[in-house]
Parts: sequence; structure tokens; C-alpha cells
Amino acid sequence: MTATPIDDALLLVEQNFYFLHAGEFFALWSRREELADRVPPRLVKVFEGGVPYVFDGELIETVLRHEYATPEGEGSLFEYFVEFNAFRGVAMGMLEALREDSPFRTFLIKRLGEARYENFIDIVAFVRNVLSHNTHAEILLNAKDYEGRRKRIVRMGRPTEVEFRFRYRKDLPEIVAPVEAYGVDLRVDFGTLTPEMPFLEILSMSDLMLLTELCFNLVMAYRQAETPHAD
Repeated sequence: MTATPIDDALLLVEQNFYFLHAGEFFALWSRREELADRVPPRLVKVFEGGVPYVFDGELIETVLRHEYATPEGEGSLFEYFVEFNAFRGVAMGMLEALREDSPFRTFLIKRLGEARYENFIDIVAFVRNVLSHNTHAEILLNAKDYEGRRKRIVRMGRPTEVEFRFRYRKDLPEIVAPVEAYGVDLRVDFGTLTPEMPFLEILSMSDLMLLTELCFNLVMAYRQAETPHAD
């Protein structure tokens, strides 16, 4: 069966979440072991048509030595790229999967309810926009990150202070939660956003991690619901 654009978008969510977990492991490993000494002078990868490309071992060593010198518990460049690329990829995949009417969109609206679904989409779109447009190390907002979404919210007659609350035990019981209260609590006031605001003062790293996990788990729950069960 040929994959549809929605299938591809859902797969993008899944792959980025797996990449996030594997990337965090490699980031931790690079802190605990001096991997720079294992890097060969040249890494050669052969592309289609037999075209080789050489990766510079010295550049790789520089990154690995920096990682090894960074104490555990402090953010590092490797972690930064792993986490924010995964956050952006998951948000992109989720929005693409919900762009048109589909069984997945119907599933989410049924689980979240219309109002909460709209709030969820607003926040996911905000994350995607910020992380797609950002060129600042501090991740500062640009007007185009939120203006279109704010206009849509106002046009729909909804409050610009968007809140999203989700509890797994109540809202998605097929996904096992570690504790009763485990879930996601997010708030973005689109009415007060201005250029140059720090993104991580609006949504924290833990907020982004939990939102990313929720996107993945919603896809997993949808997969389970769509899989025929043997009698």
C-alpha cells in the first residue's frame, strides 16, 4: 500500500521522537567517555553514483572534546541541536498530519474536544514557527512566529491567552502514565507576545519535552486504535 502524505507526517513525528531519545544517549555518552581519541583523520561517505565526501576528523574531535569537557547537568551544543531539531521535527510532522481532514484529525478532535484541539494546534504551530525561523542562540521571538496565529485566534473569537491541560490517565488511558497526575500544562498568551521575547521564558525545556512526548503518544494511540484486533 502506498503511503499517504499523512502517513509520512505521522512517521516524521515518530522518527524524530526516537532520534531525540537516541541523541540524548549519545550526548550523555560523549560526556562520560573521551570519544575524540577514537576519531580517524578522515571519514569518507560514498553517495549515489559513487561520489565520495570526506568529513574532517579534526572538526569531529573539536565537538567531542567540547562535549567531554562539559559537566553533566549543563547544556551542551550536541544536546542543543539534538533537542531543538527533534522538537521542530515533531511539531512539523504533527501540523502536516493535521493540515487536512483525515481519520487522525478526527481522532484528535474526539480525544481533545474542539476547544482543546484548537489550543493544542495553536501551541504546536507556535513551536514550529519559532524553531523554523530562529537564528538567535537565545531563541528570541520574531513577529512572524506568532502574528498569523494571533490573528486567527482573534478572528475565531477565542481568548488570546491559550491554555492546554492534558492528563494521560483521564485523556489517553491506553498510554501508561507513571503517576496519576502525569500530563502536560501549557500556556501561551498570544496577546502579549512581542519581538525579541525569549522563547524559553514562554515555554520551558520541560514544556517542550512533554509536548513532544504528547505528540508522539497521540500518534501511538491512533496507531493502536487503527490496528485491527483479532477476535
